[in-house]
Amino acid sequence: MTQEEKMMMRQAQEYIRELQQKRNAGTENCMLSSDLAREMGISALDLHHFLIDVGFLFRERTTYELKLGKRYAGLGYAKTRSHFRYNKRGDLVETRFPVWTEKGQEYIRILIIGKGRNAKKFNN
Repeated sequence: MTQEEKMMMRQAQEYIRELQQKRNAGTENCMLSSDLAREMGISALDLHHFLIDVGFLFRERTTYELKLGKRYAGLGYAKTRSHFRYNKRGDLVETRFPVWTEKGQEYIRILIIGKGRNAKKFNN
């Protein structure tokens, strides 16, 4: 790799790092699904399947992104975090996924424990 190519790579990496920091600002105190699931003794995949089954999450058809159901959006349960990578064609691809606020973590724990009837109080 030439010096010029190395310089271009460094600039591209710095751009991606800055973009990711901007997009993820405000999500520092949120919990990943994998960490929340581990805490509850299940896999993140099982957690996502459960949350989809109860209508808390849905998977966007065009992008396959996980998003909060309409009933739960805007209630402070989650924020969105981004991750950037290059695909096989060399295109920069952004993957967005929910991360859980404290309110969202508590709501999910209640859903998982089976006290769904008490979860309604969090919608206020």
